Amino acid sequence: MAELGFRYRPNAQADLEAHAHTLRLLTEDLADVPVSLLEAAASRWATTKPFLPRASELIDLAGQIGASMVRGTQAATDQLQAHCDRLNAISRHREYFITGTAPDRRVESRPR
Repeated sequence: MAELGFRYRPNAQADLEAHAHTLRLLTEDLADVPVSLLEAAASRWATTKPFLPRASELIDLAGQIGASMVRGTQAATDQLQAHCDRLNAISRHREYFITGTAPDRRVESRPR
């Protein structure tokens, strides 16, 4: 949030205290957003908008970024599952399955 505060500094010296209070409230409102998503959202916001965001705007943007990451993860899971299905179709002695969580998913096997 500090970076956004520096990018969108007020013009008048008298407004610095209000600006600091706004940033403090923004930080409190965004406390539940994962840091990696918040950083990505703040970075994207700063490159596309000429004004300081509201918490709801950053939360929405972080949600969009998170959703796009999950879509990619689901596609990878689908590919691994298709691979397991092909292996299971040709193997009579072993069963293949997916273990782990993103980004450390892998295919393992066990005797049938």
